[in-house]
Amino acid sequence: MDLLRSLFGNLTAGIIRLLVAVGILAAAYFFIVKPVLNTTNNAINSADKTLEKSFGTEVNLGNIGKTIEDVNRRVQREIRRSFHQSQRHGHADKLVHCIQQAHQDVHRIERCTARY
Repeated sequence: MDLLRSLFGNLTAGIIRLLVAVGILAAAYFFIVKPVLNTTNNAINSADKTLEKSFGTEVNLGNIGKTIEDVNRRVQREIRRSFHQSQRHGHADKLVHCIQQAHQDVHRIERCTARY
């Protein structure tokens, strides 16, 4: 009988200790962690609003891809037009050779286009 009393006494004492530990952790979460998370979330939201106001409009990163595609199309159009004009003047082969020899140096390519 004493064995059962000590077994159930130890078991209930262990359960009570576990419940007290869970209660302390829950109180720490509700009184310390949760307010800090809410404060951080509010600070981030206010920083986002301030950033949007400083730009005057919403920051939309989806338009960057469209802008790059537009610039790419314009560059291709200008290259085709410059080759068409150079063919009209009869120096397209010299221009291509000069650009290939420039090795992607912008200043040398500009000199090539000005020359041919």
